[in-house]
Amino acid sequence: MRQLCDAIDRLNDRVGRLAALLILPSLLITMIEVVARYAFNSPTVWVNESVQILFGFYFLLGGGYTLLHGGHVRVDLLLLGLKPRARRRADVIGLVVTIFYLAVLLWFTGEQAFDAIASRERAESPWAPYIFPVLTAAPVAAALMLLQAVSLIVRAYVDPAHAAKPDSGVVG
Repeated sequence: MRQLCDAIDRLNDRVGRLAALLILPSLLITMIEVVARYAFNSPTVWVNESVQILFGFYFLLGGGYTLLHGGHVRVDLLLLGLKPRARRRADVIGLVVTIFYLAVLLWFTGEQAFDAIASRERAESPWAPYIFPVLTAAPVAAALMLLQAVSLIVRAYVDPAHAAKPDSGVVG
């Protein structure tokens, strides 16, 4: 079971680190737009949507990484007075609720992604880029976060020493 949790952790860590690299092309094409617009008075049609698409991938695919490293917002004020065991239980309850939410999200975004792929959906703009890749990233992201939530729950009970690490999503 630990090996499976380790594999999920590694997967989300790698996907998150790769997704973080999408900031670089976003910055580059934004700089191209600034130079084209202000130096040559020749604005582009494609830059804004390109940055939005790249940021969509960045945001979606970074979710599992953020969950792995305990970066999502939570109300620690309610947990401060609890003993470590009670805090772990509260974290697990939160993760179970998160799993239900992610399962529903996976279902609906999966349907939307299949429809978008089948119709080769495009944005409604003059440039009209394909948007089905981003819509496909949504169920992938939900699945990665769901797997990470399960991994954190398993670790909270099977490997409490790992769950107690400061960068994990569960308090030990």
